[in-house]
Amino acid sequence: MLEFDHIALTVIDLEDSISFYKFMGYKVEKVFEEEDYRWASLSLGDTSLELFQIKNKKCPKIYHIAYNFTDEKEAISIAKSLGYEKEDLDIFYGDLNRESFFLEDKDNISIQLIRKK
Repeated sequence: MLEFDHIALTVIDLEDSISFYKFMGYKVEKVFEEEDYRWASLSLGDTSLELFQIKNKKCPKIYHIAYNFTDEKEAISIAKSLGYEKEDLDIFYGDLNRESFFLEDKDNISIQLIRKK
């Protein structure tokens, strides 16, 4: 069974957006600096929000939507039903050290599946 994990939004100014969401009650967990983007992981109770400031690229407002999985067979089955083969999935651990991979829905919105902690 999949469970909602987080949603990631693209923002124009990371610091301004962090300030806004802190005012809304979010706690900043970590801020990252990459070559092509800066991003922050925030939490509000049991929910998470990621904010991405993309350098030199226009992106949709929703960067990706993420779901947790506990059953790898189920996650791979979902991917296969969408036309992906396991060997084609780019399985990675990322900055938060959680195994995950991305799919795309029919509107090209990225869907991240993450092994639950």
